[in-house]
Amino acid sequence: MKTALSISLLLLICCSSFETSTYTQQTGHTNGPIGYYEGDPLPPKTAFLTFDDGPSDWTSDVLDVLKKENVKATFFVCGAWLPKANRIGNSFRKYKTVLIRMKEEGHTIGNHTLGHQNFASMSPKRIESQLDENQKLYQNELGEYSGKLIWIRPPFGSPYIRTKNELIKKRVSSALQGKGLVFMWTKEFDSTDSKEWVKGEWYEKGPRIDIDNEKFRKKMDRIYNSLVSKTEGQGIVILFHDTHPTTKEVLPFVIEKLKAEGYTFATAEDYTRWRWGKTSEELSEEDSD
Repeated sequence: MKTALSISLLLLICCSSFETSTYTQQTGHTNGPIGYYEGDPLPPKTAFLTFDDGPSDWTSDVLDVLKKENVKATFFVCGAWLPKANRIGNSFRKYKTVLIRMKEEGHTIGNHTLGHQNFASMSPKRIESQLDENQKLYQNELGEYSGKLIWIRPPFGSPYIRTKNELIKKRVSSALQGKGLVFMWTKEFDSTDSKEWVKGEWYEKGPRIDIDNEKFRKKMDRIYNSLVSKTEGQGIVILFHDTHPTTKEVLPFVIEKLKAEGYTFATAEDYTRWRWGKTSEELSEEDSD
């Protein structure tokens, strides 16, 4: 699978005519960081699985599924998203072994800020601080196993998904310039797994978890149907959250269905190579000049 994906991506890179100018025409974020935004080109029949808000109690289970299916994904991590009672200092320290495993198994890890706050209501200085502090914490806790979190996923997708105010978008884009590369999701492929906590699920393992609960199973069905009913061979970036047990339970069924439809899987790093023919580090350095 890995070899087939590499060959497929190589062919797409060679055949692609997408360059930075395509980015500005497609997104209009001419004053912001390069990246993937709604409406940007994607390789056909390719699914980019992305997971926000972790690491959590459920992340290792998600990694188990991905390993079994031989699928690589992208994780956008927060150092202080979980309630303090569920952390030992911070999430990166508590789940250090999970994060190391994530990297060693070939997944892409991105920056989802330290505390998961809405960029639209923050000053440029606070936005930069949230990204920088998350990066610093990641490096401090993982040491030699860390690296630069080049890819950025704004919490709530804001302001690019939820905000129509162009002045706010311009302000946030300006703050993000030079901080990394943005990777949004395909709007129709939000799994809605973080919409609510239904009976039988919670952000941590324990007696509250009941995967046989009717509401738990109904939420799984909703997630599954909302995703697989919209696939028509187009490239897609799916938004999941590895903080919900419903997600790790439905994930193998979603992957199985996508594989049956001929989809291959890729990461944000693969996207950089496909679209620009460069690594994210190379592209980020150019964008910050």
